[in-house]
Amino acid sequence: MNCLFVRFALIAVLFCGGLVQAAEPDETFFRQQVAPILAGKCLRCHNDAQHGGGLSLTTAHKAIDGGDSGASIVAGDASASFLLDYLVGEKPEMPKGSPPLAAEEVADIRQWIADGAKWPSELQLEVKDDWWSRQPLTRPEVPALRSERQASVRTPIDAFVIAQLDKRGMQLSSEADARTIVRRLYYDLTGLPPTPQEMRTWSQKLGESDETPGLNDEAYGQLVDHLLASPRYGERWARHWLDVVKYADTCGYDKDKLRQNAWPYRDYVIRSFNEDKPYAQFVQEQIAGDALFPGQADGILGLGFIAAGPWDFIGHVEVPATKIDGKNARNLDRDEMVTNTLNTFCSVTIQCARCHDHKFDPYTQQHYYGLQAVFAAVDRAERVYDLDPKVQQRRQQLATRKKEVAAQLASLQEEIKTAGGNQLVELRQQVESLRSKTLPVANVPEHGYHSQIEPTANAAKWVQINLEHPVELSKIVLHPCYDDYAGIGAGFGFPVRFKIEVAANPQFDDAEIVVDETRHDVTNPLLGSYQAEANRTAQFIRITATKLATRQNDFIFALSEVEVFDAANQNVARTSVVTSHDSIEAPPRWRRTNLVDGRWPKSLDPTATEKLIVARGQLAKLEGQIETPERISRRDKLQAEQQRIDRELSGLPVGRMVYAAATQFPAQGNFKPTGGRPRDVHVLHRGNVTDPQEAAIPCALPLPGDEDCQFSLPTGHSEADRRAALAKWITADDHPLTWRSIVNRIWQYHFDQPIAGTPNDFGRMGQEPTHPQLLDWLAVEFRDNGQSFKKLHRLIVTSSVYRQSSTHNEANAGQDGSNQYLWRMNRRRLEAEEIRDSILSVSGQLDLTMGGPGFYLFELEKAEHSPHYEYHKFDPREAASHRRSIYRFVVRSQPDPYMTTLDCADSSQSTPQRDETLTALQALSMLNNPFQLVMAEAFAKRIEAEGETLEKQVDRAIWLTLGRSSTELERREYATFAQQHGLIQLCRVLLNQSEFVYLD
Repeated sequence: MNCLFVRFALIAVLFCGGLVQAAEPDETFFRQQVAPILAGKCLRCHNDAQHGGGLSLTTAHKAIDGGDSGASIVAGDASASFLLDYLVGEKPEMPKGSPPLAAEEVADIRQWIADGAKWPSELQLEVKDDWWSRQPLTRPEVPALRSERQASVRTPIDAFVIAQLDKRGMQLSSEADARTIVRRLYYDLTGLPPTPQEMRTWSQKLGESDETPGLNDEAYGQLVDHLLASPRYGERWARHWLDVVKYADTCGYDKDKLRQNAWPYRDYVIRSFNEDKPYAQFVQEQIAGDALFPGQADGILGLGFIAAGPWDFIGHVEVPATKIDGKNARNLDRDEMVTNTLNTFCSVTIQCARCHDHKFDPYTQQHYYGLQAVFAAVDRAERVYDLDPKVQQRRQQLATRKKEVAAQLASLQEEIKTAGGNQLVELRQQVESLRSKTLPVANVPEHGYHSQIEPTANAAKWVQINLEHPVELSKIVLHPCYDDYAGIGAGFGFPVRFKIEVAANPQFDDAEIVVDETRHDVTNPLLGSYQAEANRTAQFIRITATKLATRQNDFIFALSEVEVFDAANQNVARTSVVTSHDSIEAPPRWRRTNLVDGRWPKSLDPTATEKLIVARGQLAKLEGQIETPERISRRDKLQAEQQRIDRELSGLPVGRMVYAAATQFPAQGNFKPTGGRPRDVHVLHRGNVTDPQEAAIPCALPLPGDEDCQFSLPTGHSEADRRAALAKWITADDHPLTWRSIVNRIWQYHFDQPIAGTPNDFGRMGQEPTHPQLLDWLAVEFRDNGQSFKKLHRLIVTSSVYRQSSTHNEANAGQDGSNQYLWRMNRRRLEAEEIRDSILSVSGQLDLTMGGPGFYLFELEKAEHSPHYEYHKFDPREAASHRRSIYRFVVRSQPDPYMTTLDCADSSQSTPQRDETLTALQALSMLNNPFQLVMAEAFAKRIEAEGETLEKQVDRAIWLTLGRSSTELERREYATFAQQHGLIQLCRVLLNQSEFVYLD
């Protein structure tokens, strides 16, 4: 694949029918002033491959008078040149997707045209790939500052920020006070408020002294390390990551099925942050952990990333892959995997190239579908993972051998079929035809008695009837079952070999055998009855199956009804007491009492049943002639090996499950595994699945200096090799996008704004960084120093920039109202999870249990078909729901109304930055939501128990919510309010304080 976006060379061109003369002196202006503008700002959309508006600016011949809308460039007449019309005005139309040209750049182009638009004949322009995010990553020099600014530098971060402020005549704000810093660090690093005791302890350690003005740096560092070592840290930062990767516990789309085993991926992310896993390993585990870290649990758990996003149950399970809707579903599923991977790790909007080449970045449809080919074999499904690599290896060996044995049995069956010729085929067709006619007159919901399931046929099962007193018997009649489930049909579970006994006592120590069918296989009567003459007196009747009937790969014993007739030909077994060796009690279908309820399936066409039995007998005789001793021996050995494999598999430790990328899983409807064989992926014309073009070749994306992005994969490579190649490409040391992307995200979560304003889009439609050198310095520092998140956090939060107050400065605000150059700290509202967790914490209800399945904040209804998530029916007093919000069960189609109101992330799309709104609905929810009311009650009980007087209770409540002591005014006014309206109502007010839900 040619992965070059656009590449032009310096070549000689013909112009106006003749050879253009050598460059004249006035052409120098074009070379030095105009050509760089056209190549850098215009050529990416106006070239030979992508000529927007019909205009190509690659050569003079194509540029001068070459546009569809008229004379784009008229040599000597700037006013008649349409090109300039697009470059000027209040909102210039060009360059599309980029900032307007500078006034001096427009002036240069205008002068060039007016002077005759001289263009050197040998010069053919090439696209200049100079976009900031794609350039090689190097460590910038830390800016040198004036001596009076040096005192503010605690880390190199400060030097970069202060240098930018200096250029604009601004400076850092004063340092925040100890309480503000403690609260800020607790929320930023753990997502929870400090307890009153923690606030007092750390404020005192950080506090100013006469000898050293400002906060104590040593104590500050100790606090940072203390919080980074907390298990709460991983819970906080995992939430940010899960926002980006679209994690949820349901599939989304129409039916929004539950993913009961998505949570191990969530726990993996939390643990990875707490363990401070190197970022390259963290990335590789999530793309190709099974290939790069074989035998390690995290190598499979990390693959939950690929499966984290939405998935169309109907499009995969209910619609065949051959239908257009099925093709679309699978195409969109791969699109979601590719998009999530490139958006998350590289901040590249590759999804824009699904229907056409990217309009703004150097990525083609071939690149996009090459990335789809990387994921062409994987699906989203339940996947087994074991902590012991040897167990997993043995499980895979047995699974492989089981498939081989099944294939050999199928081959043997085909061999037998061939040996039987037309007669065998005709008899089997006759049996199948007659079988369809042996339907019951009416469906009987009470199917009968059903034993427990056994792995082998030779397990003895019995069922026994107590007539309550001795009866002179005439005959005993057994009626077979009929089960309409999955086409099972007539005769289900009728024993292959059995005996009927009678006795005077339940121990059967004086048993008499009425029928002995234990030495040969009995022909299944289908819906016919099996009758036995009794002619003796007895109270107890027992039917013992000595060879069970085949179900699928296991064996059972089932009967619909047993009739016992006396000498007067009356059924004396009706409503008798039934006991058995075991039973599946699944009423109304299966239970012991069904055996004597007088109900059993009666044949619609008894003659068809008789014919079917005869045909089956003929078929069995023919098969007996075909099945030679050698074939029988082969089959018995294969079946014995099947059973041995099943026993060994069942004896292995049970593997735990995670919803992740998988190639092996049980088929479900039309959703079938690839077994590791990549599907065919083609470039789709305009993204249309019905118009495939050339085959897609697995590749990455072109980078400057490395445009050949096709993977070097060996012949016969596994599908995991493709993902491994992509993972290694993404985590390469010289990959400029990866390292810039992650440090930009971390910076954003500390300062409430990223350095580059579009965290998921580092392309030309994204925002350029405010501090490009700082971004590069952080990227290199992070990459080359162990890729430790905790080191990066420490570097950021110990800087003077981070330690600023959020105090407003009118002069600075007039110059930089959005604070993009960080002359103060940004104030922010707590996120939805932080608010909920804080309320649980201050009310004394927070359960810090980590890990495991998510808790429901709803009542679940109709879970098997289309689940309904009824939030209004949930009781917030339920203690199981009082864990941290990251452990809640996240639903895509019906998100939690309370959390959504507080601007929680939409799990159906990547959320690199959350919205922060201020609405009346938020105020109503914070006052009246049942969760708020219940927690206000718990909060009131807590402060009542922890304060002897009302004023002390108020002071305790202020300490818990705000991390400071109350003022005299607060104590007086709040106490008066509590006396008038009650302590619970006061607690509702306190949980709504702006100072509680906002962070300075």
